[in-house]
Amino acid sequence: MERCTERLERAARALEASGLDALLVGPEVEMLYLTGFEHSHAHERLLALVVRRDGGVTWIAPRMNERQVREFARPGQAVRLWSDAEGYRPALREAAAGLRCLAFDDELRAAFLMDLLEEAPGLSIRRGSEVMRGLRLRKDASELAALREAAATVDGAIPEALALCRPAEREAEIDEKLRRALRLRSPGSTVAFTIVAGGPNSALPHHETGQRCLVRGDLVILDFGTRWEGYHSDITVTASVGKPADPDARKVYRVVWEAQQEALAAIRPGATCGEVDRAARGRIEAAGYGDYFLHRTGHGLGLQVHEPPYLVPGSPEALEEGMVFSVEPGIYLPGLGGVRVEDMVQVTEDGRRVIGSSTRELIEL
Repeated sequence: MERCTERLERAARALEASGLDALLVGPEVEMLYLTGFEHSHAHERLLALVVRRDGGVTWIAPRMNERQVREFARPGQAVRLWSDAEGYRPALREAAAGLRCLAFDDELRAAFLMDLLEEAPGLSIRRGSEVMRGLRLRKDASELAALREAAATVDGAIPEALALCRPAEREAEIDEKLRRALRLRSPGSTVAFTIVAGGPNSALPHHETGQRCLVRGDLVILDFGTRWEGYHSDITVTASVGKPADPDARKVYRVVWEAQQEALAAIRPGATCGEVDRAARGRIEAAGYGDYFLHRTGHGLGLQVHEPPYLVPGSPEALEEGMVFSVEPGIYLPGLGGVRVEDMVQVTEDGRRVIGSSTRELIEL
């Protein structure tokens, strides 16, 4: 709880520095970060935390969640309960009283924001990320430990994942077995996501795992991640089911791996996200595949699978010690297949720490 107290104090200071009166966040990642509490079943019932620039904190919660909220509410924090008969709008009106400018959680329902503006029509609204982004961008020691633990689970599961990719196995069957293997490897973790993409489906960067059966010669992309103490892992491996049917598959794989190595070499405090992206993209473009690299080079990892910083073309954002993100260049050839290589990276005081074990050559199963 000491960590959450310190985070709330930092949030209040960030509000002061930004000229904001208060911050309102919902019951998922932002509330989890600030209080340790999350709740995925609120839906149409507003459950929120209001942090003011003077350090005051008010919880807004349905009466049905009172016991859960009071477990996390600290001494001095107000709890404003509302019933289904009353509705949450009076609580919103009270929370906005006297405020001129409020930062509203980017990911909270738009309906709640519209109701707030009706209850406080003169209130100026800004994005909650203006406050929260700076707080969450650099990970502290406990966050880094959780990220490394999550990464160890997925990295250790790679041999099991590859062993599942046999001819005649359906993507969905591999997916189910992979999820089971991840749960057995780390019972305290949850499976955050899995993507199994074989053959032509591997040319879709975010393929929806389906019923296609693998055949010999297929390239297969396995992209999966877990969650440990709220923090996520994310890796991708690409292999071939036997000898690849595409004669250029090994060449494409090598280009992608070299692009990843170029990007890794560019990572250090002070380098920009755009420079890291350029290092990877430049290698792929030089090989003639620039039009087939369809996404950014990487994204931040933490309480969300995708969060800042983003390694996108031209980004001037400087890397800082404590940032953690993926490095995942890819080449996707329609009708033939795709290759993606992904590891997690932590920015250290003088460089980087790679959390993963990508291979130099295409793995043939």
